[in-house]
Amino acid sequence: MLSPLSPRLLSTVLAVALSAAAAPAALAAPQEAPRAPGKEGAPEAACKHAVKAALPNPASFKWVGATARQIDKDHYSVVADVEYLAQDGAVREAMVQCDVRREQGNRFAVPKLRLPQ
Repeated sequence: MLSPLSPRLLSTVLAVALSAAAAPAALAAPQEAPRAPGKEGAPEAACKHAVKAALPNPASFKWVGATARQIDKDHYSVVADVEYLAQDGAVREAMVQCDVRREQGNRFAVPKLRLPQ
């Protein structure tokens, strides 16, 4: 017997169905996100942008929370909890990790990204 779908799962499935025409993003180069002057969350924002582009079904991606740790002057490690719709249609929760570095012009790049298997 099938259990009723939760409203959250139903809305996620509907969002994925509506965005089925979206092409998967390739990560040929490090992902960059602009940094607003004085904004503290820039390493997290760069990681969020890179993870969203790398996971399947980016329209159903949800950033739950993150912790950024400064490794040295221009390098950060960001660990985040995310929810996403896997290719098999199941909603999954996972931890991801990004190595983030500050580049010229107050931009942040993500040279290394660790996604769930």
